[in-house]
Amino acid sequence: MNHETILRIVKASGVTSGELILVHFWGEDSDKEIANRFMVAVAELGASPVLLQQARTINRDIFNAAKESSFGERYFDMFSMFDAVIDVFAYRPVVLGYEIPDKQTKLYRGYVSKLFYKLMGCRRFTQIRVPTEANAEEASLDPQDYIRRLERAYDIDYETLRSECEKEVKRLSSANNIIVHTGDNCALNFEINGRTWHIDAGDGDIPCGEIYIAPLESKTNGDVYFETFYMDGEKYCNVTLHVLNGEVCSSSHPHIAERFRGMPRENRIVCEFGIGMNPNITDMCGYTVLDEKMVGTFHIGVGANDMFGGENKASEHTDFVGYGEVEVIA
Repeated sequence: MNHETILRIVKASGVTSGELILVHFWGEDSDKEIANRFMVAVAELGASPVLLQQARTINRDIFNAAKESSFGERYFDMFSMFDAVIDVFAYRPVVLGYEIPDKQTKLYRGYVSKLFYKLMGCRRFTQIRVPTEANAEEASLDPQDYIRRLERAYDIDYETLRSECEKEVKRLSSANNIIVHTGDNCALNFEINGRTWHIDAGDGDIPCGEIYIAPLESKTNGDVYFETFYMDGEKYCNVTLHVLNGEVCSSSHPHIAERFRGMPRENRIVCEFGIGMNPNITDMCGYTVLDEKMVGTFHIGVGANDMFGGENKASEHTDFVGYGEVEVIA
């Protein structure tokens, strides 16, 4: 990631002159240069950067040695002063990656939980995946393919993206229902009356580029067809989901139908409808973080949506991405 791309990302996240910004970096010293570049970009926009590094090797040693008195409330109160957090990860966050005694593991988990509680209280929280081999492995993609896709997804005009998202939200804002037409004769009807559209154009999860809404939890009905369908890391072709009163009740594919039957009811609820808006994501690869942002696609989510205006609390949130025509019903 070069300086110009990082500067565009930091600017799109909302950083402005005079702010105090925490660059929260998950990675080892070998990847720390990327965190330093984010620090420079924050300063270039007139804000003040502060670095907090979460290296697995360092945290292993710290929490092997930590006592109950370590990391008290005074420590966490420090994070209330930040205007925003830029959460940058060179590998999967939170995971320690090393075996430490149960008592020390409990201290580490408590530390992470309290830290995120404080950080989520900041006005903005932006997450950025660094194009690394470790993140590629997490995405189950070839490293070079992953890095190429991610860097291209980042290399966009964020102001233009936001403008296009705002235009699409304006077009859809009068809708009470959205109908997605897929396959030869499938239609899925979402009732969205009273719910709010959200824009992801750089100030949330990056790579970005989508608009999305939480439909009424018991008011989605019909069928939806996917040419390719990814679930549990497996790829399936020509899959139809059947939805009744907001719940995925069956599927044309026996394995997928069985998988949904084994879920708690709240994890089967259709909780999101979204539209991809990123013009630099041009084909699906099975990595939902990228696929759901691809321009020309839609996605539905099942599970939790209470974090963006819905009422369904669940232990999971899973997205499925497809192609179709979107019909607006006022």
